[in-house]
Amino acid sequence: MIKTSSQKLSTTARKAFANAGWVFFDRIFRMATALLVGVWSARYLGPSQFGLLNFANVFPTVLTSLAGLGLANILVTEIVRKGDYSENQLLGTGFILRLIAGTVSLFIITVLVHVLYRDQPVLQAMILFTSSVLVCQSVDVIDLHFQSRVKSRLSVTAKSIAFVLSTLLRVYFLANHFSLLAFSSVVFVESALSALILILIYNREEDQHIRQWRFNGALAIRLLTMAWPIMVADFFIFLYMRSDQYMLKELANDLELGKFSAALRLSEVWYFIATAITSSFYPTLVNLKTQNEASFQRAFRKLLSLLAFISILIAVFISFAAPYLVALLYGRQYAGVDRILVIHIWSAVFVFMGVGSSYWFVLHNKQRILLAKTIVGALVNILLNLVLIPAYGAIGTSVATLVAQFISAYFINYFITSARPVFYAQSAAFADVFKPNFIRSLLKQDP
Repeated sequence: MIKTSSQKLSTTARKAFANAGWVFFDRIFRMATALLVGVWSARYLGPSQFGLLNFANVFPTVLTSLAGLGLANILVTEIVRKGDYSENQLLGTGFILRLIAGTVSLFIITVLVHVLYRDQPVLQAMILFTSSVLVCQSVDVIDLHFQSRVKSRLSVTAKSIAFVLSTLLRVYFLANHFSLLAFSSVVFVESALSALILILIYNREEDQHIRQWRFNGALAIRLLTMAWPIMVADFFIFLYMRSDQYMLKELANDLELGKFSAALRLSEVWYFIATAITSSFYPTLVNLKTQNEASFQRAFRKLLSLLAFISILIAVFISFAAPYLVALLYGRQYAGVDRILVIHIWSAVFVFMGVGSSYWFVLHNKQRILLAKTIVGALVNILLNLVLIPAYGAIGTSVATLVAQFISAYFINYFITSARPVFYAQSAAFADVFKPNFIRSLLKQDP
């Protein structure tokens, strides 16, 4: 059994890497394009307006967790396991639940912006445009279907087409000096196009149709019961990854917010690698967990070691290159962004480890521990921001983010008995990175 599982791991690993390759292509293409257009936008708008545009983009993300309901990993797990419910029931139920949640979220934001920004009609409209993604993301259950079958190339195709078209629109706005409101409308265009193209590809390529989807009330209750801790955890993840920008706007000024937003673009742009690798290997981990525990543990450790190696490599590179990157991309008006970036980039190490280990908690049905860890991280981040932002501005925010990620993604696992195996696996992964034969051992097939 062990030999068979190891051979399966080797075979499916190649398929998973190929699947992750499609996601890498998509994200690298987006990075290169968005970097050029984003820098053009930053220079055209200036730090203050650029900060305001990012604020409008970030505002609706406070309810992204509610709109998503924490169903992503749960649905992928259930589809791979092939349990009591058909895939059409899983997709149909997930779609309806997310559609309702997204609509409710959009309504809540509409009320909030009317109350909070009554005297700023342009900002209200900008936020409503960017909030459209909360409704459109209900169609992303199709992306989860493709993930479960390790067919991310189909999702990449749909989203890349939408991205290219929306980028061309953004370039047109820049070339013709459109207003700030026009730039925020591009978010709506991209999310709507992406949803439409996903549906078309699913109907054509998978020999299925969304009309075959079915909603099941009992399944809906079961999914929500399993997913609510993840939904709440996602909300607190938002708090310590996005509340920084809210707090900078309130406790500092738009200039500090603009600089931090510029640094964030060069720091968080790498996070997709962790998601791409982990989501591509997740179906394999689900199968190994049900077949052979020893093979699962070996695969899980290799996954964490790979994530640790890549994240540390990125952090070291950016730490040395930051002054040159900022000067080249943003210019003199963004002076000081490199110091913010050098601190913030090291958060990526713990973000990568947190993404990789989060699937362990789902597979072991320990979503509530994941929630508790995330709440602690959010509280640490908010408290540190309250102390550090008034004195150090965006640099203080970067320190707060780094400390919060270190505690919630890694350090706290030691103090939770049932999460301690994750702490040991993460620690072993960090140690693996510095072994002379690390790369060879990572690629070596288990005997």
